Amino acid sequence: MADAGYWRMSASELLAGYARHDFSPVEVLRELYERIERLNPKLSSFLALNTDDAFEAAQAAENAWRSPGEKPPLCGVPVSIKDSIEVDGMPTTYGSLPFKDNRQPDSEIARRVRRAGGVITGKTNLPEFALYSGVDNKLSPPGRNPWDLERTCGGSSGGAGSSVAAGLGPLAIGTDSGGSVRTPAAVNGIFGLKPTYQRIPAVQTWRAAPGRSHNGPMTRTVRDSALLLQALSGAHAQDAESNLPPVHDYQAFAQGGLRGLRVAVSYDFGQGYSANPEALALVEQAAELFAALGCEVVEADPPTLEEPEELEPGVWAYAGDHYAAAEAMIPNFLEKHLDDLTVYTRPIYEAAPQAKAWQYRRIVRRNRAFGHRMQAWFQDYDFLLSPVVGPAVRLADAKPRDRGKPPRSFVVPFNHTYNPAAAVPFGFSAGALPLSVQVVGRLHDDVGVLRMAAAIEQARPWSHRWPPLAEA
Repeated sequence: MADAGYWRMSASELLAGYARHDFSPVEVLRELYERIERLNPKLSSFLALNTDDAFEAAQAAENAWRSPGEKPPLCGVPVSIKDSIEVDGMPTTYGSLPFKDNRQPDSEIARRVRRAGGVITGKTNLPEFALYSGVDNKLSPPGRNPWDLERTCGGSSGGAGSSVAAGLGPLAIGTDSGGSVRTPAAVNGIFGLKPTYQRIPAVQTWRAAPGRSHNGPMTRTVRDSALLLQALSGAHAQDAESNLPPVHDYQAFAQGGLRGLRVAVSYDFGQGYSANPEALALVEQAAELFAALGCEVVEADPPTLEEPEELEPGVWAYAGDHYAAAEAMIPNFLEKHLDDLTVYTRPIYEAAPQAKAWQYRRIVRRNRAFGHRMQAWFQDYDFLLSPVVGPAVRLADAKPRDRGKPPRSFVVPFNHTYNPAAAVPFGFSAGALPLSVQVVGRLHDDVGVLRMAAAIEQARPWSHRWPPLAEA
């Protein structure tokens, strides 16, 4: 099949083409799977494909477009789902060898994608239990960055990030419990949004990061993320924390300007957090852009967490959550599978039975208090502008975070405070690797974060920029 270029199109462009009958969802999916077959061996973006079910869904969408009447919002658009989120008919491994044959019914996210007419293409790759800064597990070769195959695609939603960057699908759903949407979005040069906590409900079998993990879209355009958020958001009775003030139209980000908004810019969070010099220069340029658009831009540092993320030495604060999630699905998990775990996961799980409930409650109270401090800080500012990370590191240089030290990170704080935050492409390093800036909004102001990102997108378009691998 000749390359028709459907892979270059955003979800919004695909929907417009379907409506004009220029092409069909089946044609688009066929081209997409041919690209995945060719490029996935180089990238390890996908752990599993959903081929038969996807073509059935694409055919149903094609029939819908041939018929009169209103169409569901994602009708015929390919969507990938991170392999920590269950999809019926496919294995959900959580990146872990002990779960290589695990099959579960649809998560609520998968159900909502199907109801919206989306075509689930497959499960994207991740580190074991989403616990590493790159994609490295015992199920597949390492995940690689399409801009440089010797560099990491980031973690933990690394497969989602590389797949969108390489044109293996316009819409991807990732999870973010410590930057796991924003970091891979930044290093792969795409847009990644961590919405307000539980804006997209988490109703699924596996829940290893309650209180921290946010489900979020990863796309090439801001409009596509708004489209996906519209389809996936909304309260669910089985997730009490998803009962948030409703947002009726995420596409409203396109309305209204930025004049008069007060934007704080922080280069090191007041604690000397290290950032790549090229990334810092782009944050400064983004601040100048917002000032030119009528924002009041001031340097100000947000609150930070300055305590180690441990219950006691060697016991990560959230190890018990992970252990409980595995034990609930496989009783006596450690006894059966300790030797099957990766080198970065094993110490966490070995220490997990020592996690004490009273110590964990102290961490939870600390995090909630930190959230209140952050919301009080945001009373003086509409948005925060900061770095995300530097360029993608080489695979050989990737290493686990030292969990015995405070999380000196530009992204982690907002998992604890629940604020919406996005990684927005802004430029490239001297080595031609993508760099992004982070925009953080007030609690519940997801539309505002989309609006700020769209202003950057208009000034510095990025969706037309493809890694050479994608166009080869």
